[in-house]
Amino acid sequence: MKQFPKMRSAGQGLVLLAGLTLLGLAACSPPPETAPEESAESAPVDAVYDDPAMIENGREIAEMQCAFCHAIGAEGESPRTDAPPLRSVLADYDPDALADDFREGIHVGHKDMPDFDFGPIGTDSVLAYLISIQDEPAGG
Repeated sequence: MKQFPKMRSAGQGLVLLAGLTLLGLAACSPPPETAPEESAESAPVDAVYDDPAMIENGREIAEMQCAFCHAIGAEGESPRTDAPPLRSVLADYDPDALADDFREGIHVGHKDMPDFDFGPIGTDSVLAYLISIQDEPAGG
């Protein structure tokens, strides 16, 4: 049977107890980055996708991550001829399915398209932006 070394002083025991207490308290509190995700999930879907701040955040993500290949605005041609403008992407993809694929890290698009990890809030922001710039359906 393995024996643990004895404490050398009462001060070491207090330090150990304080450390374990802090560790226990830290384990019980949610990490800071989960708080916004919980509030975004609890909001109605339309409210999240209609939020101007989410749309702007999604536009910034698209500008940094997508504009090399895709037209990211409501008009204009894509830099890559084989990359559809983002304003038409949801004609081929269900928004919820696309968001789920991004959240789960599933490869979306063609083989040359990189995998992205926008995180839950970033994914909702990108979807909000995509929804905001979609071409109107024919006759609509």
